[in-house]
Amino acid sequence: MNIGKNIKKLREAKQITQEQLGKLLNVSHQAVSKWENGVALPDISLLPEMGRVLEVLVDDLLKDEIDPYESYADRLFSIYSESRSMENFLRAEEEYRKIVKSEKYTNKQLSDYGYLYHYHMHDCKKKAFEVYKKVIESEKESKSEAYYEALGRYLSLQTQLGQYNQAMAFCKQLFEEDKESVEMHELMLQVYSSTGKYEEGLKLAKEAILKFPNEPDIVGYVGEFYEYLECYEEAFKYWDKAIGLSEKYIHWMFSKASCYQKLGRKHEELNQWKEIVKWLEAKGLKIPADNHRQNIIRLEEELLNMK
Repeated sequence: MNIGKNIKKLREAKQITQEQLGKLLNVSHQAVSKWENGVALPDISLLPEMGRVLEVLVDDLLKDEIDPYESYADRLFSIYSESRSMENFLRAEEEYRKIVKSEKYTNKQLSDYGYLYHYHMHDCKKKAFEVYKKVIESEKESKSEAYYEALGRYLSLQTQLGQYNQAMAFCKQLFEEDKESVEMHELMLQVYSSTGKYEEGLKLAKEAILKFPNEPDIVGYVGEFYEYLECYEEAFKYWDKAIGLSEKYIHWMFSKASCYQKLGRKHEELNQWKEIVKWLEAKGLKIPADNHRQNIIRLEEELLNMK
C-alpha cells in the first residue's frame, strides 16, 4: 500500500509542510513523517478528513499511483469523465459550485466548471435519444399517444441540435408510412417549421386542413407559416380560428401576442395579453396569470408614455 507516498505527493502538490498538514489533521508533524516514510499508517478515522484537506477521495489515498489535481473538484471531474455517471457529475458540480460561491476561484477552474457541463450536455443528449428511441420502438405498432409524444420530442431535439437533414429525412419516412393520422401531419409540420421550410410547410398544412378541418394545431400551423412568410393578416385569421377550435391549449394566443409585439401593434398586443390572462384565471392557473399580467402593466405604461 502506497498511502504514505500518496500523502507526500499530494502534500507537496499543495505546497504545505508536514507541520502544516499535521495541524490541519490535529496530529504531530512526526506522525505525518512516519506515514510518508512508511513507518506507520494513519488511523482509519483520519482518512475522510485527510481526503478533504488534500482534496482527494479516500479511495485515491489507497491507490498504488495517484496524480495531484489543482482542486478536489478537478479530481471529481476526472472521475466523472471516466465513469460518465450522474452521481459523479453531481459530486463534481457541487464542488465547483462551492468554489464559485467562495469567489476564490481561478479562471481555469471557472472554465473547467463550464467544461463539466459541456461534457454533461453530450451525455444528456445521448441519453435522451436512447430513451426516446426505446419508447418509439416499443410503441410503434400501437401508435399510442406515448409514441407520438416521444417521436415529437426526438425530432425536436434533433432540430435543436441543428440536425435538420436527419430530422427531415426521418420524419418524411415515417410520414409516408402513416399518412392518415393527424398526429403524423402535426409532426411533419413541426419539422417544416423547425427547419425553416415555410412554403413547403404551408402547402402541407393547407392540404391537412382538408383532411382535418377541426384540428386546432393544424389550423394554427397555417397561421404560423403565414407569419414566417410575412403574411400577417392571414396569420391572425388562422390563429383566431385555431383559438376558437381549442379549449385546452392557448399557445396560438401567445403566437398572436408575439406577432403583435414584433409589429409594434401595442394596443392589439395589450388586448391579447388580457385575453390570455383571462383564460388562465378561468382555468385557475393563478401563477402564470400573475406572471403574464406583467405584460399588461408594461404595455399600459408604454402606451401612457406615448400620449
